[in-house]
Amino acid sequence: MSEIVEFNPEGGRPSENIHHRCHPLHLTWLSGFNPRVPLLNVSASRDRKELVLASGNVLLFYCYDGEREKVHPVVGHKNVINMIGCEGSGQFVVSSDCSYCINVWDRLSGGEGHQHPVAIRTIFEPFKANGAIGAVALNHEGKYLLAGGAEANGTSGNQLKLWSWTVGNDFPDDTITLPERLGRIKTISFCPDRERWNQFVVTLESGVVFGAWDSKDQKLSVQVPKRHGFQDYNDTVFVEGTDRAVSVTGAGMAVLWSNDRKPSDGSDGSVLRKEFLKYLHLKYASINVVRSCDEKIVTGDDDGEIRFYDNAMKILYWFKQEDLEPIRTLSFELVETRQRRLPIKPPDETDNLANEDAGQRKPPEVNIEEIAPKDVSFEARPVIVRGFVSATKSGKIYDIDIVFNKIQELFLQSPSIITAFDVHSGRSELCTCDGNGRIVVYDLATKTLKKCLDVPIQRTRRGRITTLAYSPCGTYLAGGAENGYLWLVEPTMMILSGSSPLQFSGEKIRQVLFSVNSKHLLCVEENNTITVLQREKDDWQAMGRSGTHRLVDLAFLCATDFVSIGEDRHMVQYTINGDEMVQVEALTIVKRNRIEQSALPTALLVFPGSDQILVANDQLKFKLFHRRTFEILHTFLAPFHDGPARCLRLLPGEDYFLFITNNNIYLHQLPIDGNPFKYLAVRGHPKRLKGLHVGWTVRSAFTFGEGDHAVSMWKINTSPLLENLKHAGNGLDPFCTLLPGGKKGCYVREILSLFFYNQISPKNSDGDAELTLRDAMDTRDVPNYMRSIGFHMSEYEEKNLCKEMDLFGTYFLTFEEVTKLFLNHRTATGGPPAAEDIRAAATYIGASASLGRKVDLERLITQLGNMGEPMEPKMCEFYCKVLFPSAFEAKDESKNECSDVPESSACISIEEFADRLC
Repeated sequence: MSEIVEFNPEGGRPSENIHHRCHPLHLTWLSGFNPRVPLLNVSASRDRKELVLASGNVLLFYCYDGEREKVHPVVGHKNVINMIGCEGSGQFVVSSDCSYCINVWDRLSGGEGHQHPVAIRTIFEPFKANGAIGAVALNHEGKYLLAGGAEANGTSGNQLKLWSWTVGNDFPDDTITLPERLGRIKTISFCPDRERWNQFVVTLESGVVFGAWDSKDQKLSVQVPKRHGFQDYNDTVFVEGTDRAVSVTGAGMAVLWSNDRKPSDGSDGSVLRKEFLKYLHLKYASINVVRSCDEKIVTGDDDGEIRFYDNAMKILYWFKQEDLEPIRTLSFELVETRQRRLPIKPPDETDNLANEDAGQRKPPEVNIEEIAPKDVSFEARPVIVRGFVSATKSGKIYDIDIVFNKIQELFLQSPSIITAFDVHSGRSELCTCDGNGRIVVYDLATKTLKKCLDVPIQRTRRGRITTLAYSPCGTYLAGGAENGYLWLVEPTMMILSGSSPLQFSGEKIRQVLFSVNSKHLLCVEENNTITVLQREKDDWQAMGRSGTHRLVDLAFLCATDFVSIGEDRHMVQYTINGDEMVQVEALTIVKRNRIEQSALPTALLVFPGSDQILVANDQLKFKLFHRRTFEILHTFLAPFHDGPARCLRLLPGEDYFLFITNNNIYLHQLPIDGNPFKYLAVRGHPKRLKGLHVGWTVRSAFTFGEGDHAVSMWKINTSPLLENLKHAGNGLDPFCTLLPGGKKGCYVREILSLFFYNQISPKNSDGDAELTLRDAMDTRDVPNYMRSIGFHMSEYEEKNLCKEMDLFGTYFLTFEEVTKLFLNHRTATGGPPAAEDIRAAATYIGASASLGRKVDLERLITQLGNMGEPMEPKMCEFYCKVLFPSAFEAKDESKNECSDVPESSACISIEEFADRLC
């Protein structure tokens, strides 16, 4: 393998992040972690606590030096991370996601003071495409990587694969299959003893498998001990310095395994057979984790109790934390950093005088065996074990030292899945809410927790707060719940207001929004009702309600007017009437216009200081509408790689806006013109992004996704987008990249030929007058020209196109202008309907006969004249005769031969019908 050299730019600061220069958004911080993934303690001293955690598809390298916490997030996985491990020294960390890849990280790649983790080895799809990765582990010396999982088809059961990852082989050195009856793989653990580094144990749902790697024969061998009726295994560990192993189960059992007296025949690398030794019923609660360290066996269970046993499983010591929460992780420091016996130095008068002069007094050294807790044996021996970290089910991390009786909580809490969040408009504050009703405010300048509030919600799915909103002035904070409660919080003091909670409906509140002047509050309910609340001193009172469409998004136009878009493809404007003297409803609908024909709007953005409203739809288009008339102004092509745009957010003071799709976060430059080089994206979530906000004070974007326990903070950088535009070209150059073959391809030459052919067509000729070709087309010919080059628009789409062309202020458009209109208006896929689409449409409108195998052309003509955008029957019949002459000829022949038979229909097979139209 080649040597890894850190890149330091000339003239740049060593701590500057190089990756931020290439990405429009760079992940700088997360508010929490995923407690379902066991964390890793890689600390080498008590003065510096170092952890590795996971949050979604991000690895968090955490460091705490006693004064401040520092988190370095690294994105290196496509899917959700499910397992983390390391070798004996802690320098190399391995991580795996659900199915895509396994990464090996070098934590100390930058040297002392500049530690930037770098992925030095990646194994893609180790269990083929869509295969499941169950667990990974590095052996103690770090030479071998072992992964367990199953292929996508699931027919071959679980497999174990081993790589000598330092060599760089893409294929595993050996693969072995495990019995299917053992169930899913949970954990993999290597033996820490030096003479047994090649041995490992795999914990599965219904059994335990012991194995070894023979480096001479390059072969894996496994052995399944005889079953004894135990189920629901959680973890297994080798007992240091012995030939035993201990497994723990969900029923509170500890199962001990020991080497058989008769060793198996084989080479030196084969494993001694492990046999069942005994079992102990330790708890009536599930034991989730077991570790072996400093000649002690340590367990953590669902009762929140941590127990210490000796190597013979005799109880020594136990303790519980104040808040009894299930223990999910126990991770010890890598090395023992303190001496067991510290001699007490006799006082020296010279040293004392020197210390007094310096104003410092050196604390006396003590014997830790005297201060350590005593075990429960008759001898009352001291319980001395290195420091460790425990993580609970609710996402709390504790640094524990039982010798000095110290327990310190670390990192940011991640108690439950995030349900809503918002960013303060004037201060560097982030507010989040989880499924347990805990509202937390973070200081974005220091990346620390500032205040928190536990809202007394119902601990059920119906009581969760699902939407949060700061007022523009930053004085108020509102949260809507699934049971119809509206919680009002004073964010400065983090206390509930006197009137909270308000309940004016039993329906779920889907969205809350403050007016521009913070005097009104809108609440959108699940049953499509909008409630307006008005602020009266420090209280909020409901002043009016109005039923509306299935609302998707809404935004304020001014202090009293707001607009919404819905699934009914309409845009609706409302006004709030605050004058009590006027006998008018408090909330009235002023205007209602249809803005789409077949697409569904997905997001709305009002541009301040202009008369434009930007709307995104699910057909991957951006549309600009006039904010007063709701007339369409322009249609532009939106990013078409990852679903429709959602959550449009303007970057204040700059010509950029942000939005999210299913998995990506986009930065787009204004004004929009359909140029594909005007936007860049980064992958923001492995599953689905659910929310986006922009922090004005820190110039960052904030997102969270499905199943997240944390909110991600992304630093915005517009330089890569500007560099991208420099190399995009001018005129039609960037737009032609959307066409097959590019600017010099045959497709562009063909549409250019048709552009000029339109000028010499018979309808444009004037007798014997001389024809003059020019680079301009009459706007009246543009719709038919677009149909001829592949965009089969409807009458509604043609009207919108003509309205947009009227805004050009000319009757003739150049080839460049027409091509841009074509690329922005055509379907995102860029091609005509497929045969399957045509067959589905003919069946849907009822034009098919004989169990859907034929199309009745006469019935089709009738349907096209009555449904949707009606066509003239004579025109429709003319087109059908031109396209399908054989069907009408057969009809005429049958009518002439049998004049007394009722008139027959012109039928054609549905396959031929679709093929002719394609």
